[in-house]
Amino acid sequence: MAADSDSFYFPLELLREILLKLPAESLIRFTVVCKSWYSLITSFPFISAHFAQTSHSETLFVRRYDSSRNREHYLLFEDSKNRPFNLNFTSELYFPFSCPLGYFRIVGSCNGILCLSDDLFGELRSLILWNPSIKKFIILPMPSINPQSPHMFVFGFGADLRESDDYKLVRLVYRKTDDVVYKDPPEIEIYSINSGVWRRVIGVEIKHCVVEFMWSQVFVNGVVHWIAYDVVANGGELRSLVMTFSIADEVFGEIMLPDALVGVIATNLSVLLFEESLAVVKYEREIDVASCEVWVMNQYGVSESWSRLYSINLVAGMERVVGFRKNGEVLFSTRSSDLVSYDPNSGQNRGLRIQGSSRSFYVQNYMESLILLKGNNVVSRGLLE
Repeated sequence: MAADSDSFYFPLELLREILLKLPAESLIRFTVVCKSWYSLITSFPFISAHFAQTSHSETLFVRRYDSSRNREHYLLFEDSKNRPFNLNFTSELYFPFSCPLGYFRIVGSCNGILCLSDDLFGELRSLILWNPSIKKFIILPMPSINPQSPHMFVFGFGADLRESDDYKLVRLVYRKTDDVVYKDPPEIEIYSINSGVWRRVIGVEIKHCVVEFMWSQVFVNGVVHWIAYDVVANGGELRSLVMTFSIADEVFGEIMLPDALVGVIATNLSVLLFEESLAVVKYEREIDVASCEVWVMNQYGVSESWSRLYSINLVAGMERVVGFRKNGEVLFSTRSSDLVSYDPNSGQNRGLRIQGSSRSFYVQNYMESLILLKGNNVVSRGLLE
């Protein structure tokens, strides 16, 4: 092991530029070279600069669930703009956790961190922030709002990098009533990595309700987005919209959907990330035919910029959009538990030989990062294999 004095004759700025070009796995090893290297590599400016150089990856991250072995698989594939249909498998990430009742819900991903929630059947058992590229994770304390009466909860996960390297998880708890629509505003609490605790948010009244069944989120432009609905004052009809939460400001808001989607039942809508833009998928299912439309907000926050990107007939068992490829193809899960790649231009689709339960598929660009590098893993009994 080299002493700190050994690096004195090597210009610090040159050393930093060299280290920034190395993969995360190598940098982890180099943190034990000496104290000055450890301080440099684990510093917020270095971690941010390293992420900026590695975030434009052509690697696709795919999660699937093998029900026969009750095991989750986290796979990496080469995904190029010039590669039609097939995905080239590169490696599988080691997944150190066990979910006894099935698979974790992936709440969201941000800067290489995945937020995992074990909440099958509406009962929360564990929450984990996991950085697979450096094999680091944090098992979060259980939330503080736990009503005895029937309720449902929704999570949102994202980063606050405006002033510090903080990551936050917001939780909304809706109490159930005899009505179909939730009339009471939810209770709210927020967890941040920097504080390490949950804190309740008082004095904020939210009139919208996030879709209960298989809710999902998208984090873009520093903001968490969910599909939500509320009751229109005149006539009591439901209005669909996108509810938002700014991670840095901790402020809730809304984004209006295009007229073609406002009247659609919220359970027939899904929010996704298309490249770096907010996207909403609308599903229509009838007895003999099913289709979907993909809408994209071309200019963030400008309702007039919504445009319909694709209109797709759901053939060959195609069921749900789970992601988009760099070459413009759309990834669908199927009723036969396959993942297929669909070309909107030709109307052709091809199986990728990736199988898993339909709702278990999760697709996102893979981002290698050093976030969570500082500190040790926190282990809770029963979560690790």
